[in-house]
Amino acid sequence: MADKRILNFINGEYVAAKSGKTFEDRSPVDGSLVGMVSEAGKEEVDAAVKAARAALEGPWGSMDIAKRSELMYAVADEINRRFKEFLDAEVADTGKPHALAKHIDIPRGAANFKIFADVVKNVPTESFQMTTPDGGAAFNYAIRVPKGVIAVVAPWNLPLLLMTWKVGPALACGNTVVVKPSEETP
Repeated sequence: MADKRILNFINGEYVAAKSGKTFEDRSPVDGSLVGMVSEAGKEEVDAAVKAARAALEGPWGSMDIAKRSELMYAVADEINRRFKEFLDAEVADTGKPHALAKHIDIPRGAANFKIFADVVKNVPTESFQMTTPDGGAAFNYAIRVPKGVIAVVAPWNLPLLLMTWKVGPALACGNTVVVKPSEETP
């Protein structure tokens, strides 16, 4: 994995930082090089926000709930289809045990998209309980706010799971999202 380049994903394309700046992503387990990460600067952030605003003012912002939910299910299906790829990246990036990422992080990350797609269509209440893929339970609450471009910071300790937990409801409600991952787990 050491020759892996991690680029910014903006407006449907993978792009390097215009500054050319990169930083090393190292395994917290053994310090080995996971890959080189393109360091987003002001230009990339501005481009991401501009793309998100254009999507919001375009088809995404006027899309009905059923179609948004359908697309969110497709995202979950794609995570599940590429399960091993997500699993390998999560383990390399976070150093967490394989079994933990395999049974919690990746399945719940995918499930979050489906849960919030269903919630926005079917649950009129402000709170709900869900069964997690491992048979456990989680309690969630939703606050409906005006549509806009949402900035999400994904933490280092549960990067995929908590990113999907933030992105899922934002997308389900019709917002667009710009994600800023932790430098520790890009």
